[in-house]
Parts: sequence; structure tokens; C-alpha cells
Amino acid sequence: MENDYPVFSGMEPRPYQIEAYRKALSSNLLLVLPTGLGKTLVSAMLAYTYMKEKKKVIMLSPTRPLVMQHLETMQRLFEGSGFRITAITGQNPADERMSEWAISDMVISTPQTANNDIKNEIVFLGKFHLLIVDEAHRATGNYAYVSVADSMRELPSRRILAMTASPGSHKEKVEEIKKNLSIVEVIIKTDDDPDILPYVMGSSIKPIFIKPSYEQEKCIQLLQQCKDGMMANLQKRFEFVRFRPSRGELSKYIRELSSRAVAGEKSLFGVIPSFTAVIRLDVLMEYIETQGMEIGAQYLEELKGSQEKSMQRTYSILEGHQEFRNATLLLSGLAKYENPKFREVLNMSESLVKDHPESKCIVFTHYRKTSDLIYKYLKEKSTLLRPMRFVGQAAKENDPGMSQKEQKEKIEEFISGKYNVMLATSVAEEGLDIPSTDMVIFYEPVASEIRSIQRRGRTGRFREGIVFILIFSGTRDQAYYYASIRKEKTMVKRMKSDMGKKVKKPQNLDDF
Repeated sequence: MENDYPVFSGMEPRPYQIEAYRKALSSNLLLVLPTGLGKTLVSAMLAYTYMKEKKKVIMLSPTRPLVMQHLETMQRLFEGSGFRITAITGQNPADERMSEWAISDMVISTPQTANNDIKNEIVFLGKFHLLIVDEAHRATGNYAYVSVADSMRELPSRRILAMTASPGSHKEKVEEIKKNLSIVEVIIKTDDDPDILPYVMGSSIKPIFIKPSYEQEKCIQLLQQCKDGMMANLQKRFEFVRFRPSRGELSKYIRELSSRAVAGEKSLFGVIPSFTAVIRLDVLMEYIETQGMEIGAQYLEELKGSQEKSMQRTYSILEGHQEFRNATLLLSGLAKYENPKFREVLNMSESLVKDHPESKCIVFTHYRKTSDLIYKYLKEKSTLLRPMRFVGQAAKENDPGMSQKEQKEKIEEFISGKYNVMLATSVAEEGLDIPSTDMVIFYEPVASEIRSIQRRGRTGRFREGIVFILIFSGTRDQAYYYASIRKEKTMVKRMKSDMGKKVKKPQNLDDF
């Protein structure tokens, strides 16, 4: 009996992929599947079915590197099929884009380019019947995914397949994604599902609680005392102010007081900088609590040396407090300081390579500055490790970033073994085709369950891997770690519940 699903070059789809394909034929589907388990193959199966019926396909992915990666994958899968598959980004001239939209069977594009081309009538959607949305957790607010989906929705009998490793734990956000993309069905799979287990070697997750250094603890203590003193003074003047507010609450206070000042309470203009100073102080504390003393010292130097009047005023306010001045003395004397997390990264990576010389490790860091400091540290301390940095394309201060071509070259060199430790920022979390590794280290926990799931997806796909999460004990590191666990459990529970809901008015491909 012939299969009722497409098969590419002998690649037999797995049962959960066939299940997703069949559901996507009849309803707009949100497919939540861990990184590396074949969301793209499901989209290719669905695209083939549409293109075979002379119905064109749009696939959207958030960045140019991801667009080009999908192009390579789809062209490989559809080799010899006769379908024209094209990538379109803002780098293509308008006349070239118009031509490709008209003649291609499948167009892979960034959402901004597709949205602009629809608005400017460079593309006419009449022949496009399927929209594939990659990294669908972005489909909120004013993001271009939403506008393109709206344009497709205006036409009859269109289908949307949305894919992500994690849509998030907030009910409101998930519901917004579903509404924006007209989602009717949800499929969520985790590594623990029976139909997934045969295809993953698994990855164990181990939190590593690290005692902060004496200098770190003392610095945090001094800055907390400074912050508490400042907030106590502000509380005396404004009864609506909480003693230990979040940065979001502090920003809200600033907006409220600014409105009152503009409305006539001119004296408030002199108080607002104190709230700004508390925010800057909290940022400094977070650097020290999650990254270590070095990043805190760099931020302090930026604050102190800034030519911006607002930054100068902030520093002047902070310097008026003895606790802050004592903390800055600690931050200025780091000649003999060794970051405990740096030492842990070194020890774990060397232990891995000693036991398994061909092994590779990815270290995720939130900040580019941290990745640079760890890179220099490993180069200095180890002869076994061959570290490389992997960062985004955007230029930062004194850091030009990496072009798409450079990113591709670095990934190939990592695969070949030229490097065995990749120090990666968030650019490596989302989608890019970075090979599964034996060990992933989170330099810091991330409170976002989306980013946490994406990071973990870099190990355990083809052989057993391990994920270490480095946590400074007793700091907000610890709070972020537990928040991520809680949010992920909430997300899985809610999405599994959604899977049990029946579809209303299913549409079949034959209805088109």
C-alpha cells in the first residue's frame, strides 16, 4: 500500500512527524518540537503536497542566516523534483524579488521583506496557499509574522503551519500567538514522550551551584546596602514606592513622575535622576551576581567615563554614597581575582576533552563581553582547549560581530574539529544549524523558558549529552534558574492540555 505522505530520498519520516503532517493538512497547526527532532521535515512534507497541487508556498524565518539555511535544506530535499525554491530578503532588488515571487513554487523569506512586498504589491498572494512560520514564538505584537498571516487570512482556504521549540509559558502570549496565526490544532512533544524517546539519546541537566568569591559577596552586600538606603529615602517622599522594586517598576515610577513634572510639579525633575541611578545600580549588581566581577568592573568604567550628561549625573549621585565608593574600590582591584565560573568552565571542558579527545562543548553566555573574557581566559590557561567565539552580525562597541559568511565558516571549523569549545551568545540558540555536542554549559541560567529549551537542544540528539547550568549560590542566578524550571513546566502542561481540545470545523486539502 502506498504511503499517504511524501518521502524524500529514502528519508522515512518518523511516526510523530507523520502525525503532525496529517494534522497540518486539515487544520492550521502549531507544532512544538524540541530542537533537532525534525520540524523542517514536517514543513517540507506539507510544502510538497501543496506544490504538487500547483499551490505555492511561503516559508518565513526571522533572520537572513536562517533563511539561507532553510533554502539549502529545502533545495537538498527537493532535488530533482522540478520545483523552484528561492530565498528572498531585503538584500534582493525589488524587480528581482517581484520576478521570484511570480515564478517560484516556494519562497523562503524574512517576515519583514515578505510583509513589505505584500504592502507594496511586489507580491500577489493569490497563488500562495500555504504559509510556514519558523520560530513561531515571535508571532506577537507588531512583529511582521502577524501582518503576513493577516494578509493570508483574508484569502479563502489558506493554511498555516507554525513551528517552534517553545512558545513560552505565559497563557496570554500563547493565546496571542494562536490568535495571530489562526491556530486550530496544537501538537507538543517533549523528550519524555514515548514516540520521541527512541530518537534522542537524551541529555541530563545538572545545576552547578558555585559559591561566589569573597570579593563578589562583599561587593554585592555593599551595593545592596547602597540601593536600600536610596530606596528608603525615596519611600519617605513617595508612599507609592516599594522598598525593593523591580527595574520595570522603577521605570514605571519614572514615567509617572515625569508626567507629573511636565504637568506642573517642576520639583520632581530633580528627583527622577535618583530613580535612574537605582536602575543603573541594579544593573551593576546583576552583572556581578550572574557574570562575575570583571563585567561589573567594565560596566562601572563605562558609567564613569561616559560623556552623556545623564550618565554623569547618575554616577555623581551614586558616588555620594560611601557603600558605593567602597564597592568601586573592590571592583578596581581585580589583578589577583579569578572568576569561579571561568574556573568551572575550564575544569569541565578539559575533563571532557581528556576523557574523549574528539568531544566538543558549547558554552552559552548572555553577554558578548563575557564570551570574550572566557575566550581569553581559556586561551591563557589551557593547551587542551581550542576555543572560538560565535556571535551575531550586529556590531557592538569594539566588537564588529560576525558576518553570515564568517558564521558559516566557524560552524564548519567547529564541526571539523579545528575548535572544540564554542563560546556562543544567543545567536546560536535559535535555529542555526549548529551540530549536536557532547556537553552544553549555560554560563548563567536564563529566566526565559524559550531560550533555555533552545540552548538545551544543542546536545543529546545523536548521542547522550549533558547540560550544566552554572549558578552563583544565593544570587539572582538562583532565582532565574528556578523561574525557568517553573515556566517550562507550566508551558508543557498548558500545551498538552491544548492538544486534547477538539478541532472546530476541520478543513481538508480536498476542500480547496
